Amino acid sequence: MTTFKALFNQMGKKKRRSVYLLALLQLVAGSVFALWAFFSNGGAFSNTDKPVAWFVMVATFTPFTDIAYVILSAWQNEKEYSSQTWRLVPISSSKFYLANILSAIVNGLYLVLIQIGMGIVTFLPAFLSKDIRTNIWQINQAFGKETHFWQKVSDSFPIGEILSAFLAFLLFAILVYSIITTLNLSSRTITDFLPDKHSKLVRFVIMIILIFIVIVLTNNLGGLLNQLRWGDTDNGLLAFAESNLVMALIDIILGSINIWLLKDFHEGK
Repeated sequence: MTTFKALFNQMGKKKRRSVYLLALLQLVAGSVFALWAFFSNGGAFSNTDKPVAWFVMVATFTPFTDIAYVILSAWQNEKEYSSQTWRLVPISSSKFYLANILSAIVNGLYLVLIQIGMGIVTFLPAFLSKDIRTNIWQINQAFGKETHFWQKVSDSFPIGEILSAFLAFLLFAILVYSIITTLNLSSRTITDFLPDKHSKLVRFVIMIILIFIVIVLTNNLGGLLNQLRWGDTDNGLLAFAESNLVMALIDIILGSINIWLLKDFHEGK
């Protein structure tokens, strides 16, 4: 039997190619627009702001790159579910499913780290500006005079809520991939029991119906769980805990459905 770690690493390597490609495209696009803004007359940046043009333009493309990664990685996930090569790997359907989704999420986090690195590098030219260096020096001076600075930082960014927010992000990412997989596998499974004639049209109609069903069930489940509040939701950690519980339960339900479909109905082609 193939181990979960080995399968996870192999799937991660394949998805990492997309990470490098998207990061490179973001850097190239941001650099091209930054050069245009830097050398154009009456452009988007004044002379004092031009040192940060590279950083700003690369950062501007960040959300588009992230959205592109979600779309591309979701497509890769579904392609691997249908790949006969991947499905012949001697491993259980549950481990296969988890390795596929988690490898996409880990590579998404890796893309974020690359984007942070690009942000640091592209901000370096800003230090060539005397005005920016002066502003940074003044900020450092203000921080140095603030005796309770780190306490204020701790109060503004409580570690518990930050970790809860990160958990919420992971659960939401799993939810997005799980919903896409549920729609794909269930529609294919239903279509397999129907005549081949007009199968594409039938699958499209089934997909629309399933999307509607998922939305209704998700809203109803969320409303039901919201009635089970056990405390004052003005507390940030408690509010996060309730929200994370809802998403975790939905993830488990959809994941169970997907694993069942993969195990008993869906085969690689």
